Amino acid sequence: MRTSQFIVFVACLGLSAQIHAAERGVRPAEKSFSQKSTTEFSYVANSDIKLGTVNLGEIDTTHMRIRYGAAFSTSRNYSWRIGLEYEQHSFGLPAGAMLPNSLRQIAVNLGDTWRIGDKWALQFEADPGVYSDLEDIDIEDFNVPLSFRALYFQRPNLIWTLALIGNIKSEFPVVGGVGLRWNPTDKTTIDIVLPRPQIAYRVSERLSVFAGGEFKGGGYRVAENFGSRVGRPDLNDVDVFYREARAGAGLKWQITEKIGAVIEGGWVIDRRFTFRDRDLQFNGDGAGYFQVAIRGAY
Repeated sequence: MRTSQFIVFVACLGLSAQIHAAERGVRPAEKSFSQKSTTEFSYVANSDIKLGTVNLGEIDTTHMRIRYGAAFSTSRNYSWRIGLEYEQHSFGLPAGAMLPNSLRQIAVNLGDTWRIGDKWALQFEADPGVYSDLEDIDIEDFNVPLSFRALYFQRPNLIWTLALIGNIKSEFPVVGGVGLRWNPTDKTTIDIVLPRPQIAYRVSERLSVFAGGEFKGGGYRVAENFGSRVGRPDLNDVDVFYREARAGAGLKWQITEKIGAVIEGGWVIDRRFTFRDRDLQFNGDGAGYFQVAIRGAY
């Protein structure tokens, strides 16, 4: 992926209103309380990892994500959210690779939504937490990614999103862009919002099929002695940016009124690590992936 393509990738991250961002902007009841949970696991198969033109061997990746959130509506025009999230990327590495074995984040999710009339909603979200390998936690492991979104309800079946994202550990600290959520028919949903652009078709009341993409990753701090362990002391206590770009398809099954499952598979187009401050980048070849998630709404 060349520099120009990477700029497009990060700009897309600026659209990261989640798949349900538009739904969160819908005017709430006068007073209400709801809860959501997500448990997600995925595996990316072996592929070659390279430093420049040097093939270092093969890498595979395991992802795990657990998230719980609660939403409170205090009026018809205002609601706020709070939650907890744990995410982990674990890597099977070739011997001698100058890469971390795992990258993790533990964050608090805070956000609110203001509904302005019938056409507009404003959302703000902050995710303060620890983003690192969790080996020796200090202030450098702490980060607060921020996001601001404006939603415009053009029609009942068409919602536009303008997003701005701030993250000091990202390659580009501030990015943004425009997305949309469109229902051209009662059974079809088109989401051009990232990190999961998607087209879905509802087969029945409980089953939908979909195809699309997903971007995973983020910025993390490695341990104070990480570089010394791998023969590169200059990599001690620095930030590494990890990212994946995926394309795949799957199905969503509403098992019960409150519990749903998502099963998907596809291809990881891009997998890489970047030590930005050391001008060092490791590129992974494409590989297949499988992902399953259990979601609850209460």
